[in-house]
Amino acid sequence: MARAREPEERAPKSLYRPENQTFLATLRALRKRQKLTQVELAERLGRSQNYVTSAERGVIRLDGLQLRDWCQACGTDLIAWATEVEKVLGGGRKPIRRKPTG
Repeated sequence: MARAREPEERAPKSLYRPENQTFLATLRALRKRQKLTQVELAERLGRSQNYVTSAERGVIRLDGLQLRDWCQACGTDLIAWATEVEKVLGGGRKPIRRKPTG
C-alpha cells in the first residue's frame, strides 16, 4: 500500500502559534471585565477552578461549545468575543499556503 506524501511545509499546530496567546489573553480579559474570579466563573460553568485556570493558561483547549458556554457565563456571546479577538489580531486574514496538487 502506498503511503501518502507528507507536505513539504506543515502549518504549525495552533497551540504553538503566537495568536494562541492572544486567544488566551482575551478569555482572561473577558472574565476579568465581568469582575469574576476563576472560582466564580467555574461555578457558573459547573466546573472546577482548575478547569478555568487550565483553559486560561492553554493547558486544556476549549471546543466550540465550551467557548460558547464561557462567553455566556461572562455575559457575552461568541460573536462579540470573536470580534474582539479579530480586532486584537488585526482582523486581516493570512493566506493559508497550500501546495498545488497534481
